[in-house]
Order: sequence, then structure tokens, then C-alpha cells
Amino acid sequence: MLLIIILSSIPVLIWIMMSPLSLRFNDFTTITTSIGQLLGLVGMMLFSINLILSSKLKILDKYFKGLDKVYVNHQKIGAIAFSMILFHPIFLVIKYLAISTQTAALFFVPFISPSVTWGILSLLLMIILIIVTFYIKLKYHIWKMSHKFMIVAFVFTIIHVLLINSDTSRSHFLGFYIFIFAFTGLILSIRQSFFGKFLTKRINYKINKVSYLGGGITEIEMLPQGEKLLYKSGQFIFVNFIDKNIKNESHPFTISSSPQNENLKLSIKSFGDYTNSIQNLSNSSLVKIEGPYGNFNYRNNNKNQIWIAGGIGITPFLSMANDLDYDYKVDLYYCVKEGSEAVYINNFSDIASNNHNFKVNLWSSKDKGFINVDIIKNISGTLVGKEIFICGPKVFMESLKSQFVENGVDVNKIHYENFNF
Repeated sequence: MLLIIILSSIPVLIWIMMSPLSLRFNDFTTITTSIGQLLGLVGMMLFSINLILSSKLKILDKYFKGLDKVYVNHQKIGAIAFSMILFHPIFLVIKYLAISTQTAALFFVPFISPSVTWGILSLLLMIILIIVTFYIKLKYHIWKMSHKFMIVAFVFTIIHVLLINSDTSRSHFLGFYIFIFAFTGLILSIRQSFFGKFLTKRINYKINKVSYLGGGITEIEMLPQGEKLLYKSGQFIFVNFIDKNIKNESHPFTISSSPQNENLKLSIKSFGDYTNSIQNLSNSSLVKIEGPYGNFNYRNNNKNQIWIAGGIGITPFLSMANDLDYDYKVDLYYCVKEGSEAVYINNFSDIASNNHNFKVNLWSSKDKGFINVDIIKNISGTLVGKEIFICGPKVFMESLKSQFVENGVDVNKIHYENFNF
């Protein structure tokens, strides 16, 4: 985030050097106009950066320590960018109120000024897309398609900035800086949204077995068709099943098999239309795999660890446990609503029976209530010097993370995989 703040602040510094601040902030009108200009500059930069973040570049996965973290930042930055772009014209129009409300209202009427028209069209389209995203529950493929229109809104924004008589047109350096990011974001977003399936490397696998394990969880075992996927335990992939019984869509799933296995396994819980169809997949169907992504891996300098899984958040830990080095000391907390949902408890028990450094704790909220840090401290002992790994529903992870911080655990020692994107 620090890099994003720096990159977004550079246009502000250029803007400050272009004209004395005494002239930009000498009365109410110039103050509101200046605020509107700054909101437009920073909003444009954040919009551009946000499109870059949506490109699934490997360098972003590495820099943010996981593509899931990239998407979390993408959502936050998108909200900030939209707010700035929304208030940009509102602050600019205040000066027209001194003339009349009619004059101010005309500022928002399309087709009076070509440059303003493109800005208004961009803002209206963004408002519609934001409403669709947050207030209308759409099927995944329709929601994904609607997001492509954000690129159209961005094109309108670029045209607006190109045509408007502003600081970006008066300063070649400022204009160049803004448009380098704008066109980079535009090109990468077009590449990912419209040509990603053709340009992104995907590895072919074939379904070997589909097993319903209970608790709404289906396990998919796949065989490589030529090249084998190279991954680390705890990572996730984007999967496209080529099967008549399921929609032709790409979805992210965490790998549950060990990197040492020839076969690749996914453990998928039914949450909606798409995942409900998983158990209907046919053997021998082709699978297109993109990835791997993520940085949720136990291998680091600290070999004393606590793993906490909530429900289907157990999948990365299944991969990690099967890949666990014997010199790591790990306490696993397998948290479910009721015991019958812990479909992998026997797998973990088998691993624990062969590795005395690996301890398994099954926690049923129905029988024992919700797990908390005090319970973990009582079972595992001190938290000092422990590395914490959490995966599960968002509320589950946020609650535990805040409890660990309150108990003196360094936030940098708390790792999580957010699969809610």
C-alpha cells in the first residue's frame, strides 16, 4: 500500500509546483476548485492502479504476498477511487453556484461541453456498476461480465482528461505521468478481461475421480496431461472444468494435495449454483488450470506454528500437513460447526500418528462454543515465538486476528488466506 500511496501522491506534488498555493487557496472558490482538481488527479491515478491490480500479474502476487491480498486491496482502492471521482465534479461545480443554481445544474447536463460529457458518462456508468456490484445479487458470470464495463467507464475518463483544459494539458510532465499509468491499466485490463484465456498459460489436467465426502464437500482428483503443475503447499489455482454438467467459467480453488503427489486434488464446498454442480462432473473431463497463486505457506524461519482452519478453510492445511517437515512443531485447530463436517479428521490423525511434532485439535462449535485465543493458549501454551496461520470465513479470520494482536502477537506473525474474493 505504501508504494500505491507514493505513486498516487506524485501528481499532487507536481500540481503543487505548477502554481503558488497562495493563488490556489486564496478564497472559497479557488479552494473548492483546487480540492476538485486534486480529487480528480488522485482518483484517476487510483483508478489506473486498480485496473493494474486486476490483471493477475505474477509480480503482484509476489509483491502483495498473495493474489488474495491483491484482490482485497483492489476492492479497497476501487472504493476510494470511486469516491474521489464522484466528489471531483461536485467540488468543481461549487463556483458556479455563485452565479446561479441553474448554471451549476447545467454543468452536469451531458452534450453541452464534449469534454465534460465524457466525464459525466464515465461517472454515471460507474455509479450504475457500483449499484450492481453491492446491491444486486447477480450470478457469477453476469457479475464478471458487468465488471468489463468498468473498462468502458475508464475509457470515457481518459477521453475526458484528454479533452479537458486542465493542469494535465498545461504540464507535459503531469500529463505524461498520468497517462503512462492510465494506458498501462487500460492495456492490462483489456488483456485480462478479453484475451486472458488465450494469452495466459494454462496447464491441462484430466479428472480421474470425483468423490462426495459429506458435509457439502466434493473432492476432485486430477491427472496431468503432459506438463505437471509446480506449486507450493497452501497455494491456489484458477480452474476451468470443460464439462457439459458445469458452466464454462474460471473459479479460484485452494489445492488440497501435496506438491509431492503426481495427482492434483481440490476439495470444494457447495456454496452456490456453480459449486453445487461440482459433484456432477464426469470422469475424464478436461480441466484447464491457471496458476499457482498465493503465498500462504508454512515454510519460514519460525518452526513453531499454530494453524487454525474454519470449515472448508482446512484445504490449504491439508496440503501443508502432507508436505510437513518433521522439524516443524505445529498445533492444528480444525474448527467446524459439528463433528460430522470434519471430513478430513482421519487424514490429519494419520499424519499426527507418524509425526509427534504435529498435534490435531478438532473443535466443534455446536459442542464447545466458538473457539478463541484463550482456548488456543490453554491448549498450545504460550503464543510467544509462534507463527499463526488462519484460513476460513472472513468474520472468523478477522475475529481471531484481532484477538491475537490484543494478546501481543506481532501482526507480521499472523498469516491468512482470504478466499472470499
